Amino acid sequence: MLASIFDSLAGIFAWPFTQFYALTGSYAFSIMLITVLVMLITTPLTLKSTKGMLEMQRLQPELKRLQAQHRGDRQKLNEEMMKLYQEHKVNPLASCFPLLLQMPVFIGMFQLLKGLTRTVDPVTGHFVPKHINKTSELYQDLSKSKEMLSWGLDLAKSPSKMFESSAGKGVLYIVFVVVDRKSTRLNSSH
Repeated sequence: MLASIFDSLAGIFAWPFTQFYALTGSYAFSIMLITVLVMLITTPLTLKSTKGMLEMQRLQPELKRLQAQHRGDRQKLNEEMMKLYQEHKVNPLASCFPLLLQMPVFIGMFQLLKGLTRTVDPVTGHFVPKHINKTSELYQDLSKSKEMLSWGLDLAKSPSKMFESSAGKGVLYIVFVVVDRKSTRLNSSH
């Protein structure tokens, strides 16, 4: 059942991804464009979460004062904390909830990208992509291929497999992963 939910989430992103591939003809650019789309979708949630975290940080000195003042009385501490949250219109869970809402988006994207190259035809050794329409250009190109080449890198390989085959390409692959993670962190902190 969980696998079917994950597959459904991947299906949501399959159509735009295939459209980006039809537009660019590049796996890497399609991944970049779908990443931008996902960031646009999740930015309001990220901003809301960040705002909640900043509000909670702003209240930390007051919360510490209350904790020191009501050290032995847990019930009184909770009452005073609730009053403080109400006065400042802060919900302590508000910073967590938007992050939880982002999880289905990232699970769907992971499933989509994983499904493009994980299934291999045992006779030809070619990919049998999941989640995308069999009439799409992306499906047609992948189903005739044993590699997902972009900029000289096989995107179907894990970083460790890439490093085993070529140290130079492995380093380049790791640099791409690090740069992508850094840009994702920078974008999610704004």
